[in-house]
Amino acid sequence: MVGFKNRFMLMEVYLDPDKDLLGEGTPVILTKLNLSEAIKDSILVNFGECGLASCLGSFHVAYVNPVTKLCIVRSSRDEHRRVWSAMTLVRSVGNCPVVFNLLDNSGCVRACRDAALKCETEKFNQSGKGLSEEEVREMNRCLDKLKLLKMRTPRTLEVWRLGTVNYLKSLKLQDKLVSERKANRIPDTLLSLQHPPTYTLGKRRTDHNLLIPEAELKSIGAELHYTQRGGDITFHGPHQAVLYPILSLRSIGFGARSYVEALERSMIEFSSIYGVKARAGNKCETGVWVGDRKIGAIGVRISSGITCHGLAFNIDPDMKYFEHIVPCGIADKEVTSLRRETDAQLPSEELIHEQLVSSLAKVFSYDDVVVKEDPSAILDNLEDND
Repeated sequence: MVGFKNRFMLMEVYLDPDKDLLGEGTPVILTKLNLSEAIKDSILVNFGECGLASCLGSFHVAYVNPVTKLCIVRSSRDEHRRVWSAMTLVRSVGNCPVVFNLLDNSGCVRACRDAALKCETEKFNQSGKGLSEEEVREMNRCLDKLKLLKMRTPRTLEVWRLGTVNYLKSLKLQDKLVSERKANRIPDTLLSLQHPPTYTLGKRRTDHNLLIPEAELKSIGAELHYTQRGGDITFHGPHQAVLYPILSLRSIGFGARSYVEALERSMIEFSSIYGVKARAGNKCETGVWVGDRKIGAIGVRISSGITCHGLAFNIDPDMKYFEHIVPCGIADKEVTSLRRETDAQLPSEELIHEQLVSSLAKVFSYDDVVVKEDPSAILDNLEDND
């Protein structure tokens, strides 16, 4: 028996622009964006921040036809009941009242696509003569897109939850995994961890941004390491979520710039769970910011299309460590944390790491997230080989 990891829900959306909730009288056109936002808002309201975070990795509006109001929504097998319940509780898209009618619930996109094509064809035959020229063109565009909605090879992200890891050990592990990914012996892999207090410098070697003599680092319990990543000096330490993606950019169709932007969006998406309005940096400002305060750092290395290093998001680190550096080489800017920026009560850091991983998986459109059962054994092997 085949066990499908995702569910694909074909739905008809009843939307009446004549019943505008705010009286503005503006017709609402159904899109992937406004439908996705309405469903996510319903998940948040009805199942809370943790419910939203658990759905983010797999939830995706795969298809919308604004003419017939048919859409396809994907979610994981474990979360599809929650997503469907949230959709039944959606009261409006934009300013218009809506009701969702489930037409098909399939375990694979191919079966759902075939059901959608049948429904679309029947609707087109029934109402084709009453459509405007523009609606006919839009209908044909949607049908073409639907026919191309085929069963691509599912993209899996393997996540290794490593806890606290010495920085040098993490470098060795990344080097090993990069070689394995280049040889296509492993899938895209994400290391989720934190470090003991550590300062790292990028390949530009901007030592002048370290404001404490290197000889005094031991007295504050910190280490200094030089790396081949991009970016300037940064700090890693307890209560900071660090993600190191080992990804093939060719397989996901990203260039270097779009990859960095996707890392930024991952942290921005995660911040929104806690009501924090984060943004990408302005020109010459790397990372993710809340106002003029930096909450997330990015430094990556790409070799033969394979990524390593990654991002660091401040949950609640000891801010005194940032006083000894010019963070990321940007003077006169503050560093902040999730703890400082949100009024929400923070859950366990383990759950926060999971939420950040889910946000990244969603932004990069992975179909499945698989957690490595015992990655500590890999770390032990690294020690044995030293």
